[in-house]
Amino acid sequence: MHNSSRSPSFPYLAHWLSVVSGICLAACVQSPQAAVSANAMPPVAMVWDTGTGSCVVGERLRTAVASVRTVLRAQGLALKTTCQAGQGALGVRVDVVDGLLASAVVRGPLAEGEPVDMGTPAGVIGAKAGNDSEDISPDVQHNRQWLRALMARHQFDNLPNAWWHFAHQAATQPAVAEVELAER
Repeated sequence: MHNSSRSPSFPYLAHWLSVVSGICLAACVQSPQAAVSANAMPPVAMVWDTGTGSCVVGERLRTAVASVRTVLRAQGLALKTTCQAGQGALGVRVDVVDGLLASAVVRGPLAEGEPVDMGTPAGVIGAKAGNDSEDISPDVQHNRQWLRALMARHQFDNLPNAWWHFAHQAATQPAVAEVELAER
């Protein structure tokens, strides 16, 4: 008996080749903006500060930010802050300085010099940036919870509109000395 294996005919292969090519081309047609939800606002132009900065006013706030930076430095991370004009809040971003050290506390890609993966860039306001967003990966959920806990230990409250938006508790409750000076 002769056992011959039949190879698929050319028209059959040509059909599937054209289907696969069409799918690949269709994927290329979609614009990169389609990956961002329609209700997400574009990132706010933010100037990141790695020092105490001009927006960090008041000794309590300056001390709290410096304390967070010290903790993060020991973990291979760096805190960057920016003012939220007129809102009395800080925008924060955590960058990876040493991926090996950072892997002990945060998850996801840890490329040195890049921000920790929080699901959206700092400055974006939208459904995915909100604290109650469920449309994020487990790694991003972990990173956001870790950042909230770290900032809470230093008297910062996470504002509900975005994972990166914090207000210092001392800013909402000024010290007696600060009130007395303001009244003079």
